[in-house]
Amino acid sequence: MKTITHIFFVLIFLSTAHAGIDTAQQRSNGLLQFIASQEGLRNIALSTIIVNRCKRYMSYSDRGPCKEAVKKMIELLDYDIIISDKKIPASRNNNWTPSSFVFVAFKTNLISLLNHPRTAAYLKDLNQQLYDFLTGAKSDLNIWDVTLKHFKSPYMTAMVMATLFQDTSIKKLHLAFLDRSSVRGSALYQSNKEMVSRVIDTINLILDVSDDNYRKIFYPKEIVPHVNRNIYHFYVPLFLSMSLNREGISPQFSYTAPLMLTLSYEFITSSNDYRYLLQDPEVITSLGKVKDIFGGYCGANIGIRGMNFYKSFEIIKESFARSTEDSVELLLRH
Repeated sequence: MKTITHIFFVLIFLSTAHAGIDTAQQRSNGLLQFIASQEGLRNIALSTIIVNRCKRYMSYSDRGPCKEAVKKMIELLDYDIIISDKKIPASRNNNWTPSSFVFVAFKTNLISLLNHPRTAAYLKDLNQQLYDFLTGAKSDLNIWDVTLKHFKSPYMTAMVMATLFQDTSIKKLHLAFLDRSSVRGSALYQSNKEMVSRVIDTINLILDVSDDNYRKIFYPKEIVPHVNRNIYHFYVPLFLSMSLNREGISPQFSYTAPLMLTLSYEFITSSNDYRYLLQDPEVITSLGKVKDIFGGYCGANIGIRGMNFYKSFEIIKESFARSTEDSVELLLRH
């Protein structure tokens, strides 16, 4: 799940943006390691970026509740970062690369799941069903349904999906974090971690065959045509909105906070020079960006409203091509 890592990364980039390349390179690893190790600092930095959007797009009376929801959301993210000691070659445009750190969200949940016997049975069943789907022995498969069968409630199912599959790339950064941080668990923990890795490998084999198959097995059928393969854009906001609501945050702001997280990431990364850290682009024309925004919008909505929300991707896409400000207001109303 790259959303938080990239925002964090941008903040550190800006802290040395006006320094010479050599000087910035010399300071980069030490500065990154210091801030990454300071939970309070990184939380304040992330909160500032997201709350900035609350202030921009919400009425005065809604800004306070939005800020409180964002604060609770960051707490629920339960994230951590490990910065590599390895020297990263400097470049003219950037002094760090994603290979210089590993990241994990929902850390406590991840470790707890990997130590649980139910997880072992679930992963074994899921991997077999994925393999059957890959080989054609099974023609229809939805990972949500398989997970729900094992974990019973939609909340637990969302937690498992957002936690175990937060990085389905070949890098599997959440598993790399566990290795790098030397987390010690039971024999069951180690075997479950290996099985998660195996499941992600099988998922990527399915992706190699067809993007459409990947979407079909991971997403609700109502949104399948309009989302990208990066499932964290959908499942992290889904789980966060459910969790915020369970913590007593109103449905409105349980939806709004994860949406603002998604928007902050997509706006910032819509330009290579980070001009949109504190301001937003006038329009978004990248189809991939709009699909990722739509995924986060759907996830946050489904967590609160089920399927009872506005799902017209084409209208949302056309709106972002005209005006980002109007589009955000559209998403906030639905």
